Amino acid sequence: MKKSKIILGGLAVMTSTLLAACGASFSKTAANQKLNWMEEAELSTIDVSKIMDDVSFNQVNQVMEGLYTLGNNAKVKNALATKATVSKDGKTWTFKIRKNAKWSNGQALTAKDFVYSWKRTVDPKTASEYSYLFSGIKNADAIVAGKKNASTLGIKPWASTSWLSA
Repeated sequence: MKKSKIILGGLAVMTSTLLAACGASFSKTAANQKLNWMEEAELSTIDVSKIMDDVSFNQVNQVMEGLYTLGNNAKVKNALATKATVSKDGKTWTFKIRKNAKWSNGQALTAKDFVYSWKRTVDPKTASEYSYLFSGIKNADAIVAGKKNASTLGIKPWASTSWLSA
């Protein structure tokens, strides 16, 4: 009986020490915190046009953002797009890109960056496994099949570099 009280007392001290340590780490500012992330394998690539494995997709999703993201309860919400409008015939989608969107080097992210990336992804020279995802965009299927040039993809910056029309 005496041993069990000593063990319980020791556990109580260890638990309170652990909790106190946790409490101290929560009071630190974000600038002083670190996150160490481990994966089961190395990244194959961070090229969004060439990723084919879960590990690389997971890592890229941690550091890059698209026009939309999934929010609570898997609801689609705006990410880089702050506004989207669709034409009456449903064939033209126009996206307003967030003004403060920047690359990791501090340069502004523009609609031209999306145009470049999407055209590169459907270009057969890139050999993207996921080029079929762009199938609904004008000329995408013909470009992927090598029948048209990637420059004919139905996407363009519109009105300014912060509007994208597809």
